[in-house]
Amino acid sequence: MKWLKKLKLINWHYFQEETLEFGRQTLISGRNAAGKSTIIDALQVLLISDRRKIRFNPAAHENAKRTLLTYLRGKKGTDEQTFVREGEFTSYIVAEFRDERKREPFVIGLVIDVYHDDQYEEEFFMIPNVDIKSIEFTNSSMKLRNREEFRRYCTNMSSKVKFERNKESYQKMLLNRMGQVHDRFSSVLTKALSFKPIHNIREFVYDYILDKRELQLNLLKQNFDIYQQYQRELNDLQERQQLLGEIQEKYEQYAKLRETVTIQDYIVRRSKHKEQVETKEQLESDIDSFQKNLISTESEISLTEQQQVEVDSQVVKAYQKWQSHEIKARQEELKKQIHILKQEIEQKRKTYETLREQLLNEWRLINELIKLKDGDYWKWEGDDQSQLSHASKILCKLLEESYNIEVNLDLVKSEFVGIGEYLSSLNTRITKAIGQVEDELGKLSERKNGLNVQIYDLENKKRPYPESIQRLKTLLEKRLAGKSPVWIFCEEMELIDEHWRNAIEGYLNRQRFDLLVKPEVFTEALSIYEQEKWKHHLEGIGLVDTDKEQKYQNTAKPSSLAEELETNNPIIQARIEHLLGQVMKVQSEKELRQHHTSITSTCMSYKNLVAKQIRKKDYETPFIGSQAIVRQLEMKRIELAEIDKRISQLKKKYHLLSRWQDRLEEKKSYYHKIVDYLALPVEIPRIEKELDQKTEELERLDMSEVDQFKDEYYKWKEHQDELKKHCDDLKKNRTVCEVELNGKKEELHKNQPYLLQMEEFINDWKYKYSHLLSKAEERWKQVEMEDTSTATKITNWTGSHSRYSTQREGRLKELTQLRHVYNLRYTHDGVIEAEDNSGYESLLEKIKLVDIPKYQKSLSEALRQTEEEFQSHFIYKLREAIELAKREFTELNYALKNFPFHQDQYQFKVGASEKYKKFYDVIMDPQTIERGSLFDLPDDDKVDTLNELFEKLIHGEVGDQEEFTDYRRYLDFDIIVISHGERTSFSKVLREKSGGETQTPFYIAILASFNHLYSDRTMRLVIFDEAFNKMDEERIQQTLRLIKQMNLQLIAAVPDEKMAHMAPEVSTTIVVHRQEFTCFVDILGYLESIDGIGDIGEGEHEEEYISVQNSLFAAE
Repeated sequence: MKWLKKLKLINWHYFQEETLEFGRQTLISGRNAAGKSTIIDALQVLLISDRRKIRFNPAAHENAKRTLLTYLRGKKGTDEQTFVREGEFTSYIVAEFRDERKREPFVIGLVIDVYHDDQYEEEFFMIPNVDIKSIEFTNSSMKLRNREEFRRYCTNMSSKVKFERNKESYQKMLLNRMGQVHDRFSSVLTKALSFKPIHNIREFVYDYILDKRELQLNLLKQNFDIYQQYQRELNDLQERQQLLGEIQEKYEQYAKLRETVTIQDYIVRRSKHKEQVETKEQLESDIDSFQKNLISTESEISLTEQQQVEVDSQVVKAYQKWQSHEIKARQEELKKQIHILKQEIEQKRKTYETLREQLLNEWRLINELIKLKDGDYWKWEGDDQSQLSHASKILCKLLEESYNIEVNLDLVKSEFVGIGEYLSSLNTRITKAIGQVEDELGKLSERKNGLNVQIYDLENKKRPYPESIQRLKTLLEKRLAGKSPVWIFCEEMELIDEHWRNAIEGYLNRQRFDLLVKPEVFTEALSIYEQEKWKHHLEGIGLVDTDKEQKYQNTAKPSSLAEELETNNPIIQARIEHLLGQVMKVQSEKELRQHHTSITSTCMSYKNLVAKQIRKKDYETPFIGSQAIVRQLEMKRIELAEIDKRISQLKKKYHLLSRWQDRLEEKKSYYHKIVDYLALPVEIPRIEKELDQKTEELERLDMSEVDQFKDEYYKWKEHQDELKKHCDDLKKNRTVCEVELNGKKEELHKNQPYLLQMEEFINDWKYKYSHLLSKAEERWKQVEMEDTSTATKITNWTGSHSRYSTQREGRLKELTQLRHVYNLRYTHDGVIEAEDNSGYESLLEKIKLVDIPKYQKSLSEALRQTEEEFQSHFIYKLREAIELAKREFTELNYALKNFPFHQDQYQFKVGASEKYKKFYDVIMDPQTIERGSLFDLPDDDKVDTLNELFEKLIHGEVGDQEEFTDYRRYLDFDIIVISHGERTSFSKVLREKSGGETQTPFYIAILASFNHLYSDRTMRLVIFDEAFNKMDEERIQQTLRLIKQMNLQLIAAVPDEKMAHMAPEVSTTIVVHRQEFTCFVDILGYLESIDGIGDIGEGEHEEEYISVQNSLFAAE
């Protein structure tokens, strides 16, 4: 056996150079963060070369961030210096083992050179027949050898030394030297180190006991691929034959329809030609008829026109005789004059009615205007009211129908125009008043907007200071940031008695807005003020010298105004006492002279022998204290309500005046315009009298002879109209006849090319389809014998031709689609639109000559080889792996039987998986292997199961294939606990309990797996990192005794609180200490000097006490 004796760490985390010695059972203890896991991780790096398997500090949380580089440099985690080791250096991890069989030591180790850029180079080594004490890690200058220097040194020391940079090669070399340890060592060791409470027995078995075995499916898939290839080729031949047969059948249907459509096309062409011949003959007949009708009509028109000439002459003579009569002329003149007079009277009456309405409106307007009351902006002047009353009387007279205006017409016109001019002057005065109202509304609106802004600011706790004060405050706050706040005096104090508010507000006046800073920065603040005052327009703002003002603190007199203010800020308090500490409060003006400076609550002040009432505007807006904003809000809202009320009143006045302005607009021009219409009452009677005279004269005229001439004229006129109508009808008939004649001629001319074209179409068809001409002519003779019109024949045959053409195109589309499918599927380059089918017909003939039975024979042979591979390789090897697993558990159970834990024994139970039982049964069935074909078993269910398994292996997803090729899936696992003769299923215990008692079987099983992994010729090392945390004292002691019984070498890092229970059961205890960033160890206990451990003398049995070096205990 091989036993680990020593471990040397140089430049590893906080270990500068330390040598640790191990017994058969060694505990590593120490406080948290002392460095216990650092030692465990060093052993990991040395024994497990594959860094991907290593989890540094495995007992810590899952996201521990230690790396090899942080161990090499010694990460501190402080800001001043990140690492213990900077720059370039070399680190060593070296272990000394004892080969008990050969009775000699050997050393394995790792040397690492670390460079400035955090790159590093590492190399493993193995030195036979040498202990650590014999190796010099420093050179003659006592400097640590680097990797190259150490290689040269070791090579000179021993020719058998081995250096290896390849991690995989080193791992093989290590396992070989440790006694041919199985490759599973790395996996079992790392999982034991990172052991966490396990709640699933299957996971434990997978991780610690049964290895995964690869079952290759390549040959099985290859044979099945060959089978599928033959199947595909056979299917392909059959599919080709079927598809080509469909193409041939579809072509024959298409060819038949094509011939039918072609003959129908000939019939349609012959029918259309015959129709054109018939049309030509009809047109020639119509032209002859229209020409005869035209000659007859021309003759009749000539005769009628001669009669018209004679009648026209008689009409002219009769009209002249009628119209030239003297009485007729006078009648026409009187009618015209009467008509004009009637129109004039009607127009003037309408105008007069409009005038009366206008005069009435003006009378009403003036009477309403008289009622307009005086106001702020409009007042009646002088004789305004008497003038309006006089105007009203004038208009009233004009509206009276009995009023004789003709007598005083000129005077009335003059007075009427005067009314318009007076109303125009009133409009000018009203316009001026409106302007005054608009001005006041504008001022009020501007004040309202300002109040709204102030109210908004006050509601947001923003006081309405002058902008210059806020600018200076912001500037000082920015420049003095971190040195001093900037205060506005009035904001930093509270008023005690509101009775004295006005007196304090008025007395302080603008001093309320003074700015204050801390005394130590006043000079700096003053410099800033001076530098920026013109740039930022900072004028009239007080900056208090708080440095000098401190002397006024606690100087206020009793009963002074200063008593009415309070603050927590001493700087503000000094300002209050400076300004108000000498201003005495008095109850009335009679007491003012009793003090040098005094004031009443009504704001009458007395200072320097002068009494003065403070202006109301200086104190009416409060600024002092938190209540100032509330008071200001109340005042502003009251003022805003008053302004809204005043605006409402002014708007009513504005609308009233604006309405009068609109009504009086342009009155002067309006009255001038209508003044001339005032004479209408005189003009209308005069015109009516003239109309009566003309009407009376018209009625006295003798019209008998005039009426006789009139009747004679209308007689000849009637005869003239009749001749004219008859002549016009004849001419219309002639025009229609000419149009029809020309149309027929044009139609005949156009018909000729169509006729020739039809003949050409027929000839083209005969040339193109000469092989069908005899059939077509025979069919045409039959058509000519039918008792229907040519047009009906064309309609019928065109419809039939269209339907058959559609069928033909449908068959052609289906044919080309089948050809396209064939070309695409079988990579054929045949022309899919070809009119003949020779290319595809020849392919069909070739396929009919293929030997199908030969393909079927090849298919059967390929299936037989696939079944044979499935049977001999997969099923057999899967069954073999399951049986080997069972034997492995039998051996493990034998080991567990020999190592009982206290009063309990543990045995693994292995059986068929409940989930995969049907597959397990068929795999383990002897008939599955012994019979010829797998799929000819007598049991149909087993055949179905084999088919299902075969499908999942061949066609399944990658996950399914991995699942069904893993032999472990076909087994279920459990642990049976035997206590006092009773057997308990541990899987049931796991579901019902948690804690240390549920984890004990897993520890025992891990130890058993280590015992199973090792032999009496190998290493027997077991390493745990705080793995006994959840176990009680008795279970820990029993586990440690079992480790001794198994002859395993234990190294375990444990917390301090477990030491009392564990120390009596182990041979060696290593206590790890840490001072700041340096670690060292104390080694306590006795090491047995039996073979493979002590090596004090060959074969001697002695006890050696381990000296305590670098120990805190040594100092005691």
